[in-house]
Amino acid sequence: MKPDINIALLNAAQEIINRFSPLIDDEYEKSRLGSWGALILISAMKFNDASSSLQKENIEIIDWLLVNSRLNDKDIESYRPSNTEKGIDQLDQENQALRALLDKEVEYFEERGDNNLLESVFCLFRSMHHRRKISDLIGLLQQPES
Repeated sequence: MKPDINIALLNAAQEIINRFSPLIDDEYEKSRLGSWGALILISAMKFNDASSSLQKENIEIIDWLLVNSRLNDKDIESYRPSNTEKGIDQLDQENQALRALLDKEVEYFEERGDNNLLESVFCLFRSMHHRRKISDLIGLLQQPES
């Protein structure tokens, strides 16, 4: 996504939240429009952090797999970040592949009943989930009292 598109998303969100939403009398429709505006705003704000978050998540998964999995280190290391700058699409593709490897390992540990490794991977899942939460932006969804 280009920076000017990011700015356009911010402008669209501000127009929806500040200009159009107050013009609607129906509270339900006003709330829906405000929610859409907030989602656009969140998308624009979070986009800049998305690549660094994906890169951090990928590194966490790689590190966990290297220590805990039965997979070949050579296969896992192929996902390790290099010195070249990767686009968000490539980081996302790698993230999906790494998550698939992680899922297979979790299935294997569940079949074996290895509770220690399952507990370890659940900590990793919590970390990944926390990075994707938007609860810190919930205040943006609230309309100012008029």
